Amino acid sequence: MHELRELVSIVTKQKLRAASLLTVKALQPGPLSMQLYDLVSEGRVDTDEQAMAALYPNNPDANISYQRIKKALRDYLVQMLLVIDLQLPHYNPRQRTYFDLCKKWGAIKILLGKNAHRATLQLAEEVQKLALRYDFTDMALDMVRAMRLYYGSIEGNVKKYEQYGEQVRHLEDVLRYENLAEELYTDLVIRYVNDKSTKKDVPHVARQYFSRIEDALNKYDTYRLHFTGRLIEIIIYTSVNDYRKTIEICDKAIRFFDAKDYVANVPLQAFLYQEMVCYVQLRDYEKGRCAAERGLQLLEQGSFNWFKYQELFLLLALHSGQYQEAYRTYKTTVKHRRFGGLPEGIRQIWKIFEAYLFYLIQIGRIQPDEPETVISRIRIMRFLNDLPIFSKDRRGMNIPILIFHILYLILTKEYDAVIDRMEAIKKYTSRYLKRDDNYRSNCFIKMLLVMPDVGFHRAAVVRHAENYVKMLKRVPLDFANQSHDIELIPYEDLWQMALDSLENTIYKPRTRKAAAT
Repeated sequence: MHELRELVSIVTKQKLRAASLLTVKALQPGPLSMQLYDLVSEGRVDTDEQAMAALYPNNPDANISYQRIKKALRDYLVQMLLVIDLQLPHYNPRQRTYFDLCKKWGAIKILLGKNAHRATLQLAEEVQKLALRYDFTDMALDMVRAMRLYYGSIEGNVKKYEQYGEQVRHLEDVLRYENLAEELYTDLVIRYVNDKSTKKDVPHVARQYFSRIEDALNKYDTYRLHFTGRLIEIIIYTSVNDYRKTIEICDKAIRFFDAKDYVANVPLQAFLYQEMVCYVQLRDYEKGRCAAERGLQLLEQGSFNWFKYQELFLLLALHSGQYQEAYRTYKTTVKHRRFGGLPEGIRQIWKIFEAYLFYLIQIGRIQPDEPETVISRIRIMRFLNDLPIFSKDRRGMNIPILIFHILYLILTKEYDAVIDRMEAIKKYTSRYLKRDDNYRSNCFIKMLLVMPDVGFHRAAVVRHAENYVKMLKRVPLDFANQSHDIELIPYEDLWQMALDSLENTIYKPRTRKAAAT
Protein backbone atom coordinates (compact mmCIF):
# COMPACT_ATOMS: atom_id res chain seq x y z
CA MET A 1 0.00 0.00 0.00
CA HIS A 2 2.92 2.39 0.67
CA GLU A 3 4.06 2.00 -2.96
CA LEU A 4 0.56 2.73 -4.27
CA ARG A 5 0.11 5.76 -2.01
CA GLU A 6 3.37 7.26 -3.32
CA LEU A 7 2.30 6.76 -6.95
CA VAL A 8 -1.14 8.27 -6.31
CA SER A 9 0.42 11.30 -4.59
CA ILE A 10 2.47 11.94 -7.75
CA VAL A 11 -0.07 10.99 -10.45
CA THR A 12 -2.88 13.14 -9.03
CA LYS A 13 -6.41 13.49 -10.43
CA GLN A 14 -5.52 16.97 -11.71
CA LYS A 15 -2.58 15.56 -13.68
CA LEU A 16 -4.70 12.74 -15.07
CA ARG A 17 -7.32 15.23 -16.29
CA ALA A 18 -4.57 17.33 -17.88
CA ALA A 19 -3.29 14.35 -19.87
CA SER A 20 -4.69 13.51 -23.31
CA LEU A 21 -8.17 11.99 -23.00
CA LEU A 22 -7.43 9.59 -25.87
CA THR A 23 -4.27 8.39 -24.15
CA VAL A 24 -6.04 7.91 -20.84
CA LYS A 25 -8.80 5.84 -22.46
CA ALA A 26 -6.24 3.66 -24.17
CA LEU A 27 -4.35 2.94 -20.98
CA GLN A 28 -6.97 3.13 -18.25
CA PRO A 29 -7.59 -0.11 -16.29
CA GLY A 30 -11.01 -1.41 -15.22
CA PRO A 31 -13.52 0.40 -12.96
CA LEU A 32 -12.47 -1.44 -9.80
CA SER A 33 -8.89 -0.28 -10.25
CA MET A 34 -10.09 3.32 -10.61
CA GLN A 35 -12.27 2.88 -7.50
CA LEU A 36 -9.13 1.81 -5.68
CA TYR A 37 -7.40 4.95 -6.97
CA ASP A 38 -10.21 7.09 -5.54
CA LEU A 39 -10.08 5.29 -2.18
CA VAL A 40 -6.34 5.92 -1.87
CA SER A 41 -6.27 9.48 -3.26
CA GLU A 42 -9.11 10.57 -0.95
CA GLY A 43 -7.47 9.00 2.09
CA ARG A 44 -10.38 6.65 2.79
CA VAL A 45 -8.12 3.59 3.21
CA ASP A 46 -4.71 3.15 4.82
CA THR A 47 -4.07 -0.57 4.37
CA ASP A 48 -4.63 -3.30 1.78
CA GLU A 49 -7.06 -4.98 4.15
CA GLN A 50 -9.23 -1.84 4.34
CA ALA A 51 -9.12 -1.39 0.57
CA MET A 52 -10.09 -5.01 -0.09
CA ALA A 53 -13.00 -4.78 2.38
CA ALA A 54 -14.24 -1.60 0.65
CA LEU A 55 -14.06 -3.11 -2.84
CA TYR A 56 -15.27 -6.61 -1.92
CA PRO A 57 -17.45 -6.06 1.18
CA ASN A 58 -18.96 -9.54 1.23
CA ASN A 59 -16.02 -11.55 0.00
CA PRO A 60 -13.23 -12.16 2.54
CA ASP A 61 -11.50 -14.50 0.05
CA ALA A 62 -11.04 -11.85 -2.65
CA ASN A 63 -7.30 -11.42 -2.12
CA ILE A 64 -6.34 -12.76 -5.58
CA SER A 65 -8.83 -10.47 -7.33
CA TYR A 66 -7.70 -7.51 -5.21
CA GLN A 67 -4.02 -8.09 -6.00
CA ARG A 68 -4.90 -8.23 -9.71
CA ILE A 69 -6.71 -4.87 -9.75
CA LYS A 70 -4.02 -3.33 -7.53
CA LYS A 71 -1.32 -4.41 -10.02
CA ALA A 72 -3.39 -3.07 -12.92
CA LEU A 73 -3.67 0.31 -11.18
CA ARG A 74 0.04 0.38 -10.37
CA ASP A 75 0.98 -0.43 -13.99
CA TYR A 76 -1.39 2.28 -15.23
CA LEU A 77 0.08 4.93 -12.93
CA VAL A 78 3.62 3.97 -13.92
CA GLN A 79 2.71 4.39 -17.61
CA MET A 80 1.02 7.73 -16.87
CA LEU A 81 4.29 9.00 -15.39
CA LEU A 82 5.56 9.10 -18.98
CA VAL A 83 2.46 10.94 -20.20
CA ILE A 84 1.74 13.60 -17.57
CA ASP A 85 3.55 16.92 -17.50
CA LEU A 86 6.41 16.82 -15.00
CA GLN A 87 7.70 20.25 -16.00
CA LEU A 88 5.96 22.00 -13.12
CA PRO A 89 7.04 25.40 -11.72
CA HIS A 90 8.15 24.05 -8.34
CA TYR A 91 10.78 21.83 -9.98
CA ASN A 92 14.20 23.42 -10.39
CA PRO A 93 16.00 23.33 -13.77
CA ARG A 94 18.05 20.26 -12.85
CA GLN A 95 14.96 18.29 -11.86
CA ARG A 96 13.07 19.30 -15.01
CA THR A 97 16.11 18.43 -17.14
CA TYR A 98 16.39 15.04 -15.44
CA PHE A 99 12.75 14.14 -16.17
CA ASP A 100 13.12 15.27 -19.77
CA LEU A 101 16.37 13.35 -20.26
CA CYS A 102 14.85 10.19 -18.78
CA LYS A 103 12.07 10.29 -21.39
CA LYS A 104 14.55 10.95 -24.21
CA TRP A 105 16.88 8.27 -22.86
CA GLY A 106 13.97 5.79 -22.95
CA ALA A 107 13.20 6.79 -26.55
CA ILE A 108 16.86 6.32 -27.52
CA LYS A 109 16.97 2.84 -25.96
CA ILE A 110 13.84 1.84 -27.88
CA LEU A 111 15.30 3.19 -31.15
CA LEU A 112 18.57 1.36 -30.56
CA GLY A 113 16.62 -1.79 -29.83
CA LYS A 114 15.03 -1.35 -33.27
CA ASN A 115 18.51 -0.82 -34.83
CA ALA A 116 17.58 2.78 -35.76
CA HIS A 117 21.10 4.04 -34.98
CA ARG A 118 21.09 7.10 -37.26
CA ALA A 119 17.78 8.29 -35.82
CA THR A 120 19.37 8.46 -32.38
CA LEU A 121 22.49 10.52 -33.17
CA GLN A 122 21.15 14.05 -32.76
CA LEU A 123 19.01 13.08 -29.80
CA ALA A 124 21.94 11.25 -28.15
CA GLU A 125 24.24 14.27 -28.58
CA GLU A 126 21.59 16.51 -27.03
CA VAL A 127 21.16 14.16 -24.06
CA GLN A 128 24.93 13.86 -23.63
CA LYS A 129 25.52 17.62 -23.50
CA LEU A 130 22.76 18.24 -20.99
CA ALA A 131 23.73 15.20 -18.92
CA LEU A 132 27.30 16.47 -18.66
CA ARG A 133 26.17 19.99 -17.79
CA TYR A 134 23.94 18.75 -14.98
CA ASP A 135 26.30 15.96 -13.80
CA PHE A 136 24.19 12.94 -14.79
CA THR A 137 27.32 10.85 -15.35
CA ASP A 138 25.63 7.51 -15.95
CA MET A 139 23.33 8.94 -18.63
CA ALA A 140 26.17 10.80 -20.34
CA LEU A 141 28.26 7.62 -20.35
CA ASP A 142 25.42 5.66 -21.92
CA MET A 143 25.18 8.22 -24.72
CA VAL A 144 28.91 8.40 -25.54
CA ARG A 145 29.08 4.59 -25.54
CA ALA A 146 26.25 4.53 -28.09
CA MET A 147 28.02 7.12 -30.25
CA ARG A 148 31.38 5.33 -29.99
CA LEU A 149 29.65 2.17 -31.17
CA TYR A 150 27.99 3.97 -34.07
CA TYR A 151 31.08 5.80 -35.34
CA GLY A 152 33.27 2.75 -34.86
CA SER A 153 31.11 -0.05 -36.23
CA ILE A 154 28.69 1.65 -38.64
CA GLU A 155 30.21 4.86 -40.02
CA GLY A 156 33.89 3.95 -39.55
CA ASN A 157 34.88 7.48 -38.49
CA VAL A 158 38.20 6.92 -36.71
CA LYS A 159 38.50 10.47 -35.37
CA LYS A 160 35.06 10.46 -33.75
CA TYR A 161 35.47 6.86 -32.61
CA GLU A 162 38.66 7.83 -30.73
CA GLN A 163 37.09 11.07 -29.44
CA TYR A 164 34.12 9.24 -27.94
CA GLY A 165 36.33 6.40 -26.77
CA GLU A 166 38.38 8.85 -24.69
CA GLN A 167 35.16 10.27 -23.22
CA VAL A 168 33.96 6.76 -22.36
CA ARG A 169 37.14 6.00 -20.43
CA HIS A 170 36.97 9.34 -18.59
CA LEU A 171 33.31 8.94 -17.64
CA GLU A 172 33.82 5.29 -16.64
CA ASP A 173 36.47 6.42 -14.17
CA VAL A 174 34.23 9.19 -12.83
CA LEU A 175 31.30 6.80 -12.49
CA ARG A 176 33.49 4.23 -10.77
CA TYR A 177 34.38 6.74 -8.05
CA GLU A 178 30.80 7.96 -7.82
CA ASN A 179 29.60 4.41 -7.25
CA LEU A 180 32.40 3.72 -4.77
CA ALA A 181 31.65 6.86 -2.74
CA GLU A 182 27.94 6.00 -2.65
CA GLU A 183 28.68 2.41 -1.56
CA LEU A 184 31.09 3.50 1.19
CA TYR A 185 28.69 6.16 2.46
CA THR A 186 25.78 3.70 2.56
CA ASP A 187 27.92 1.17 4.41
CA LEU A 188 28.47 3.80 7.12
CA VAL A 189 24.91 5.12 7.49
CA ILE A 190 23.15 1.74 7.49
CA ARG A 191 24.49 1.27 11.02
CA TYR A 192 22.37 4.19 12.23
CA VAL A 193 19.04 3.64 10.46
CA ASN A 194 17.32 1.77 13.31
CA ASP A 195 19.95 2.12 16.02
CA LYS A 196 21.02 5.55 17.28
CA SER A 197 23.70 4.35 19.69
CA THR A 198 27.34 5.40 19.42
CA LYS A 199 29.47 3.27 17.07
CA LYS A 200 33.05 3.34 18.31
CA ASP A 201 34.59 2.01 15.08
CA VAL A 202 32.93 4.58 12.80
CA PRO A 203 35.57 7.38 13.01
CA HIS A 204 38.36 4.98 12.00
CA VAL A 205 36.31 3.32 9.25
CA ALA A 206 35.13 6.70 7.90
CA ARG A 207 38.73 7.93 7.68
CA GLN A 208 39.72 4.80 5.79
CA TYR A 209 36.80 5.18 3.40
CA PHE A 210 37.47 8.87 2.79
CA SER A 211 41.12 8.16 1.96
CA ARG A 212 39.92 5.91 -0.89
CA ILE A 213 38.08 8.75 -2.62
CA GLU A 214 39.97 11.87 -1.53
CA ASP A 215 42.14 12.05 -4.67
CA ALA A 216 39.06 11.64 -6.86
CA LEU A 217 37.39 14.56 -5.07
CA ASN A 218 40.35 16.75 -6.02
CA LYS A 219 40.33 15.43 -9.60
CA TYR A 220 36.63 15.40 -10.51
CA ASP A 221 33.91 17.92 -9.73
CA THR A 222 30.70 15.96 -10.27
CA TYR A 223 27.56 16.33 -8.17
CA ARG A 224 27.20 12.72 -7.01
CA LEU A 225 30.87 12.22 -6.10
CA HIS A 226 31.12 15.40 -4.02
CA PHE A 227 27.76 14.82 -2.39
CA THR A 228 28.47 11.36 -0.95
CA GLY A 229 32.21 12.01 -0.64
CA ARG A 230 31.76 15.04 1.61
CA LEU A 231 29.13 13.19 3.62
CA ILE A 232 31.73 10.50 4.36
CA GLU A 233 34.19 13.21 5.44
CA ILE A 234 31.53 14.72 7.69
CA ILE A 235 30.93 11.36 9.40
CA ILE A 236 34.58 11.34 10.49
CA TYR A 237 33.82 14.33 12.71
CA THR A 238 30.14 13.91 13.57
CA SER A 239 30.97 10.46 14.96
CA VAL A 240 33.26 12.11 17.55
CA ASN A 241 31.01 15.16 18.04
CA ASP A 242 33.47 17.64 16.52
CA TYR A 243 30.73 20.04 15.52
CA ARG A 244 32.93 22.98 14.57
CA LYS A 245 34.98 20.90 12.14
CA THR A 246 31.75 19.48 10.74
CA ILE A 247 30.44 23.00 10.08
CA GLU A 248 33.73 23.82 8.32
CA ILE A 249 33.30 20.87 5.93
CA CYS A 250 29.62 21.69 5.40
CA ASP A 251 30.54 25.26 4.46
CA LYS A 252 33.11 23.92 1.98
CA ALA A 253 30.53 21.61 0.41
CA ILE A 254 27.90 24.38 0.28
CA ARG A 255 30.36 26.69 -1.51
CA PHE A 256 31.12 23.91 -4.02
CA PHE A 257 27.47 23.37 -4.89
CA ASP A 258 26.64 27.06 -4.84
CA ALA A 259 29.28 27.49 -7.57
CA LYS A 260 27.40 25.16 -9.94
CA ASP A 261 25.46 26.82 -12.75
CA TYR A 262 22.33 25.05 -11.53
CA VAL A 263 20.64 24.82 -8.12
CA ALA A 264 21.81 21.62 -6.40
CA ASN A 265 18.84 21.29 -4.07
CA VAL A 266 19.47 17.95 -2.42
CA PRO A 267 23.15 18.41 -1.48
CA LEU A 268 22.49 21.93 -0.21
CA GLN A 269 19.60 20.58 1.87
CA ALA A 270 21.79 17.81 3.27
CA PHE A 271 24.71 20.02 4.27
CA LEU A 272 22.44 22.70 5.71
CA TYR A 273 20.75 19.93 7.67
CA GLN A 274 24.10 18.80 9.06
CA GLU A 275 24.85 22.38 10.04
CA MET A 276 21.53 22.53 11.87
CA VAL A 277 22.51 19.41 13.83
CA CYS A 278 25.75 21.09 14.84
CA TYR A 279 24.09 24.36 15.82
CA VAL A 280 21.57 22.49 17.98
CA GLN A 281 24.42 20.82 19.88
CA LEU A 282 26.40 24.06 20.10
CA ARG A 283 23.25 25.87 21.25
CA ASP A 284 23.75 28.44 18.50
CA TYR A 285 20.09 28.77 17.73
CA GLU A 286 20.28 31.91 15.57
CA LYS A 287 22.60 30.27 13.04
CA GLY A 288 20.63 27.05 13.29
CA ARG A 289 17.43 28.84 12.39
CA CYS A 290 19.14 30.57 9.45
CA ALA A 291 20.32 27.21 8.13
CA ALA A 292 16.82 25.80 8.60
CA GLU A 293 15.14 28.68 6.78
CA ARG A 294 17.46 28.40 3.79
CA GLY A 295 17.09 24.62 3.70
CA LEU A 296 13.29 24.68 3.81
CA GLN A 297 13.24 27.06 0.82
CA LEU A 298 14.95 24.34 -1.23
CA LEU A 299 12.56 21.54 -0.28
CA GLU A 300 9.46 20.16 -1.91
CA GLN A 301 6.86 19.84 0.81
CA GLY A 302 6.11 16.20 1.56
CA SER A 303 9.43 14.85 0.26
CA PHE A 304 11.44 12.52 2.48
CA ASN A 305 14.01 15.24 3.12
CA TRP A 306 11.23 17.67 4.03
CA PHE A 307 10.17 15.28 6.79
CA LYS A 308 13.76 14.93 8.01
CA TYR A 309 14.10 18.72 8.08
CA GLN A 310 10.86 18.99 10.06
CA GLU A 311 12.28 16.44 12.50
CA LEU A 312 15.38 18.50 13.10
CA PHE A 313 13.49 21.79 13.05
CA LEU A 314 11.31 20.45 15.87
CA LEU A 315 14.41 19.35 17.77
CA LEU A 316 15.92 22.82 17.31
CA ALA A 317 12.74 24.36 18.75
CA LEU A 318 12.82 22.00 21.75
CA HIS A 319 16.46 22.83 22.47
CA SER A 320 15.83 26.56 22.19
CA GLY A 321 12.81 26.47 24.48
CA GLN A 322 10.46 27.38 21.63
CA TYR A 323 7.96 24.75 22.71
CA GLN A 324 4.94 26.29 21.02
CA GLU A 325 6.83 26.33 17.72
CA ALA A 326 7.78 22.67 18.26
CA TYR A 327 4.10 21.88 18.80
CA ARG A 328 3.11 23.64 15.57
CA THR A 329 5.85 21.86 13.63
CA TYR A 330 4.66 18.52 14.98
CA LYS A 331 1.04 19.13 13.95
CA THR A 332 2.01 20.35 10.47
CA THR A 333 4.15 17.28 9.91
CA VAL A 334 1.94 14.45 11.16
CA LYS A 335 -1.10 15.89 9.38
CA HIS A 336 0.67 15.83 6.02
CA ARG A 337 -0.88 13.34 3.61
CA ARG A 338 2.46 11.65 2.96
CA PHE A 339 3.30 11.11 6.63
CA GLY A 340 1.72 7.65 6.68
CA GLY A 341 4.00 6.54 3.85
CA LEU A 342 7.20 7.18 5.79
CA PRO A 343 9.35 4.22 6.89
CA GLU A 344 8.25 2.76 10.20
CA GLY A 345 11.44 3.82 11.99
CA ILE A 346 10.88 7.48 11.06
CA ARG A 347 7.26 7.44 12.22
CA GLN A 348 8.32 5.86 15.52
CA ILE A 349 10.63 8.83 16.17
CA TRP A 350 7.64 11.15 15.74
CA LYS A 351 5.79 9.10 18.34
CA ILE A 352 8.60 9.87 20.76
CA PHE A 353 8.26 13.56 19.89
CA GLU A 354 4.54 13.29 20.56
CA ALA A 355 5.22 11.90 24.04
CA TYR A 356 7.49 14.81 24.98
CA LEU A 357 5.08 17.38 23.58
CA PHE A 358 2.30 15.72 25.59
CA TYR A 359 4.47 16.11 28.70
CA LEU A 360 5.05 19.81 27.91
CA ILE A 361 1.31 20.32 27.47
CA GLN A 362 0.66 18.66 30.84
CA ILE A 363 3.09 20.97 32.64
CA GLY A 364 1.75 24.07 30.92
CA ARG A 365 4.74 24.83 28.68
CA ILE A 366 2.58 24.36 25.56
CA GLN A 367 -0.89 25.79 25.08
CA PRO A 368 -2.87 23.78 22.51
CA ASP A 369 -4.39 26.14 19.95
CA GLU A 370 -7.55 24.02 19.61
CA PRO A 371 -9.24 21.12 21.38
CA GLU A 372 -6.40 18.61 21.25
CA THR A 373 -6.93 15.63 18.96
CA VAL A 374 -3.47 15.17 17.46
CA ILE A 375 -1.78 14.44 20.80
CA SER A 376 -3.80 12.25 23.15
CA ARG A 377 -3.22 10.50 26.47
CA ILE A 378 -4.58 7.22 25.08
CA ARG A 379 -1.93 7.15 22.34
CA ILE A 380 0.77 8.06 24.85
CA MET A 381 -0.16 5.07 27.01
CA ARG A 382 0.02 2.83 23.95
CA PHE A 383 3.33 4.45 23.04
CA LEU A 384 5.08 3.01 26.08
CA ASN A 385 4.51 -0.54 24.83
CA ASP A 386 4.39 0.03 21.09
CA LEU A 387 7.87 0.84 19.80
CA PRO A 388 9.15 -2.47 18.42
CA ILE A 389 11.90 -1.06 16.22
CA PHE A 390 13.71 0.54 19.16
CA SER A 391 12.91 -2.16 21.72
CA LYS A 392 16.42 -3.61 21.42
CA ASP A 393 18.15 -0.26 20.92
CA ARG A 394 19.39 -0.14 24.50
CA ARG A 395 21.84 2.74 24.06
CA GLY A 396 19.86 4.71 21.51
CA MET A 397 16.28 5.86 21.19
CA ASN A 398 15.21 3.63 24.07
CA ILE A 399 16.81 6.25 26.37
CA PRO A 400 14.35 9.13 25.70
CA ILE A 401 11.49 6.61 26.00
CA LEU A 402 12.72 5.51 29.43
CA ILE A 403 13.24 9.11 30.56
CA PHE A 404 9.79 10.18 29.40
CA HIS A 405 8.20 7.31 31.32
CA ILE A 406 9.93 8.31 34.56
CA LEU A 407 9.08 12.01 34.07
CA TYR A 408 5.45 11.23 33.40
CA LEU A 409 5.12 8.96 36.44
CA ILE A 410 6.64 11.69 38.61
CA LEU A 411 4.35 14.33 37.12
CA THR A 412 1.24 12.23 37.78
CA LYS A 413 2.58 11.37 41.26
CA GLU A 414 2.51 7.66 40.56
CA TYR A 415 5.38 7.34 42.99
CA ASP A 416 4.79 3.67 43.75
CA ALA A 417 5.20 2.90 40.04
CA VAL A 418 8.54 4.78 40.06
CA ILE A 419 9.64 2.80 43.11
CA ASP A 420 8.57 -0.48 41.49
CA ARG A 421 10.69 0.34 38.43
CA MET A 422 13.66 1.64 40.39
CA GLU A 423 15.62 -1.61 40.61
CA ALA A 424 15.18 -2.38 36.91
CA ILE A 425 16.23 1.17 35.99
CA LYS A 426 19.35 0.91 38.15
CA LYS A 427 20.32 -2.31 36.39
CA TYR A 428 19.67 -0.64 33.05
CA THR A 429 22.00 2.27 33.78
CA SER A 430 24.76 0.01 35.10
CA ARG A 431 24.52 -2.34 32.14
CA TYR A 432 23.89 -0.01 29.18
CA LEU A 433 24.93 3.52 30.12
CA LYS A 434 28.67 3.89 30.70
CA ARG A 435 30.80 6.98 31.17
CA ASP A 436 32.03 7.01 27.58
CA ASP A 437 28.69 6.02 26.09
CA ASN A 438 25.73 8.33 26.73
CA TYR A 439 27.33 9.73 29.88
CA ARG A 440 24.86 12.62 30.17
CA SER A 441 21.92 10.24 29.95
CA ASN A 442 23.44 8.13 32.71
CA CYS A 443 23.84 11.18 34.95
CA PHE A 444 20.31 12.38 34.32
CA ILE A 445 18.66 9.04 35.03
CA LYS A 446 20.63 8.81 38.28
CA MET A 447 19.41 12.30 39.18
CA LEU A 448 15.85 11.11 38.69
CA LEU A 449 16.47 7.99 40.76
CA VAL A 450 17.44 10.12 43.74
CA MET A 451 13.77 11.08 44.04
CA PRO A 452 12.36 7.82 45.43
CA ASP A 453 15.35 7.49 47.79
CA VAL A 454 14.35 10.71 49.59
CA GLY A 455 10.60 10.29 49.40
CA PHE A 456 10.15 12.71 46.46
CA HIS A 457 10.75 15.66 48.81
CA ARG A 458 11.81 18.54 46.55
CA ALA A 459 14.39 20.18 48.84
CA ALA A 460 15.91 16.80 49.70
CA VAL A 461 16.05 15.84 46.03
CA VAL A 462 17.95 19.05 45.21
CA ARG A 463 20.51 18.35 47.94
CA HIS A 464 21.07 14.67 47.22
CA ALA A 465 21.22 15.06 43.44
CA GLU A 466 23.74 17.93 43.58
CA ASN A 467 26.77 15.77 42.75
CA TYR A 468 25.06 14.24 39.72
CA VAL A 469 24.02 17.72 38.55
CA LYS A 470 27.65 18.85 38.75
CA MET A 471 28.75 15.74 36.83
CA LEU A 472 26.19 16.55 34.13
CA LYS A 473 27.43 20.13 33.82
CA ARG A 474 31.03 18.94 33.46
CA VAL A 475 30.08 17.32 30.14
CA PRO A 476 27.97 19.92 28.28
CA LEU A 477 25.81 18.89 25.38
CA ASP A 478 28.31 19.89 22.70
CA PHE A 479 30.94 17.52 24.20
CA ALA A 480 28.60 14.62 24.92
CA ASN A 481 29.39 11.33 23.23
CA GLN A 482 25.88 10.57 22.06
CA SER A 483 23.67 10.81 18.99
CA HIS A 484 22.29 14.34 18.48
CA ASP A 485 18.66 13.16 18.77
CA ILE A 486 18.99 11.18 22.01
CA GLU A 487 18.55 14.26 24.23
CA LEU A 488 15.34 15.71 22.86
CA ILE A 489 15.25 18.46 25.48
CA PRO A 490 18.49 19.44 27.28
CA TYR A 491 18.63 17.50 30.53
CA GLU A 492 19.26 20.69 32.48
CA ASP A 493 15.84 21.94 31.34
CA LEU A 494 14.12 18.60 31.95
CA TRP A 495 15.57 18.50 35.46
CA GLN A 496 13.97 21.81 36.34
CA MET A 497 10.65 20.59 34.96
CA ALA A 498 10.89 17.42 37.05
CA LEU A 499 11.69 19.44 40.21
CA ASP A 500 8.69 21.66 39.53
CA SER A 501 6.51 18.55 39.71
CA LEU A 502 7.58 17.87 43.32
CA GLU A 503 6.44 19.30 46.63
CA ASN A 504 8.25 19.75 49.94
CA THR A 505 6.50 16.79 51.52
CA ILE A 506 7.83 13.28 52.03
CA TYR A 507 5.98 10.51 50.25
CA LYS A 508 5.66 7.24 52.14
CA PRO A 509 5.28 4.27 49.82
CA ARG A 510 2.35 1.96 50.32
CA THR A 511 3.07 -1.34 52.00
CA ARG A 512 2.23 -4.43 49.98
CA LYS A 513 -0.47 -5.28 52.52
CA ALA A 514 -2.03 -1.82 52.23
CA ALA A 515 -1.85 -1.98 48.46
CA ALA A 516 -3.66 -5.32 48.50
CA THR A 517 -6.53 -3.88 50.55
